[in-house]
Amino acid sequence: MQHNIYDYIVKTALAQYGMAQEQRCFLGHSGSVTFCIKTQAKKFLLRIHRAIYTLQDDVWQRPEVIESEILWLAALCNETEVVVQEPVKNLQDRWLTEVLADETGEVFYCSLLHWIDGNNLNGQATPQQAYQLGLLLARLHQHSSHWQLPQNFVRPAYDQNRLQAALSALYPGVLQELISAEDYKTLEVAACQVQGMIKTLPQKQNVWGLIHADLHEGNYLLHNEEFRPIDFARCGFGYYLYDIASSLQYLLPTVRPSFFEGYQAIRKLPEHYLQLTEGFFIMAVIEVLSFHVNNPQEHKWISETVPYIVKEHVHPYLEGESFLFSKY
Repeated sequence: MQHNIYDYIVKTALAQYGMAQEQRCFLGHSGSVTFCIKTQAKKFLLRIHRAIYTLQDDVWQRPEVIESEILWLAALCNETEVVVQEPVKNLQDRWLTEVLADETGEVFYCSLLHWIDGNNLNGQATPQQAYQLGLLLARLHQHSSHWQLPQNFVRPAYDQNRLQAALSALYPGVLQELISAEDYKTLEVAACQVQGMIKTLPQKQNVWGLIHADLHEGNYLLHNEEFRPIDFARCGFGYYLYDIASSLQYLLPTVRPSFFEGYQAIRKLPEHYLQLTEGFFIMAVIEVLSFHVNNPQEHKWISETVPYIVKEHVHPYLEGESFLFSKY
């Protein structure tokens, strides 16, 4: 998509918020195209919900799915002390703004969020920061476990079907010789074991609900020693332990106990949570790899990462050995 089309969509969308003349700055393009919008008094984040690598019938791009993410953000703003980006309704009192692109007739969905201050973490998290991150995730799960879902609320689920889809999406990496057939087979065996584990778990309110699903160092900001989660675009339904495992991927093994300590200061974890978390850790790694496999810029990273993951995480997991506090 050309930048002049971006300009047209941004200008048309902002007009529906009464902000057509405001200053705007392109930020980036990944899961969506993002712009910083500056007024005299405030800053906002405008999102054009179009992923850089789109798949046919991409569930994340459906309007009801996008709107559901926004509804959770609004609820977190109103019902918790967690600082998140508050969504803004347009002049038609709607969360989502539709823009029709003249050239192609395509409909683009846009949303506007308040800007929140903070910086990305500089370097690895300390034990104290890992503790704070555990507290943060527990607060999100605490809200999720009690929140009455609005009507027609739709988000994807991180379940055994999603794991199978992620594994299948990773297979082109074998065809492109980014991943060896042997390593892929090992991932398949591990995925099968994780799916078996998931089947034994109930989807009860205290263990399953809405999760962020992508809380890595790029998706939280640090402001006056307070962590603030951003980018809920991959949020969905899942086990709270999967959300924990997804976040632990990005923390050094030495600080992971502090994360659990922070989490359990607010929410009790189930029995055998470490063993379950390690299974979900394997699932989260497969999810991340499958997300990046269509991006040529990540191919070198994938070819280097998969052998390490298989050796240091997957093989120990299949042999019943714990790895969470010893391997990064």
